[in-house]
Amino acid sequence: MKNNIWFIVACVLVFCVGYNLNDSAVSFQKYRVAVVDVSQLLSHSPDVQELKRIQDKETEELNTLISKAQNEILNTTDKDVVLKKEAEYRQQIESKRSSMEKQYASKLEEVNKKIRKIISAEAQKENYNLVLPVGMVISGGEDITENVVKTMK
Repeated sequence: MKNNIWFIVACVLVFCVGYNLNDSAVSFQKYRVAVVDVSQLLSHSPDVQELKRIQDKETEELNTLISKAQNEILNTTDKDVVLKKEAEYRQQIESKRSSMEKQYASKLEEVNKKIRKIISAEAQKENYNLVLPVGMVISGGEDITENVVKTMK
């Protein structure tokens, strides 16, 4: 009988402690989650538009170089000269392509950092604890895309 009373007292004590812990956990600040539409940010970013314009221009220059090389090689009849010109043009084309890719990657990295800073500043300003891409969220979260787009311009 004495053991049953101690058991009941212990159960009541554990219940009270658990209830108090749950009550304090519920009273903690809730997380605020925001979402952003990354594709919309990229399409409205002046930096991304400028990067695309530069890449289009450089691609056009590369295509012009390729056309020039093809015409020059087709108009040459000497096999040794053709092989020499082919090697020279391949080196030029590959060098230009490699340079374009490196420049594009570094500029894209800069744009990415800039967009992240803007998103982070907007999230801090509005007291959001977490910002996710809209494609990763099934439901919930407040869309801050328009605010970020306004800040980018």
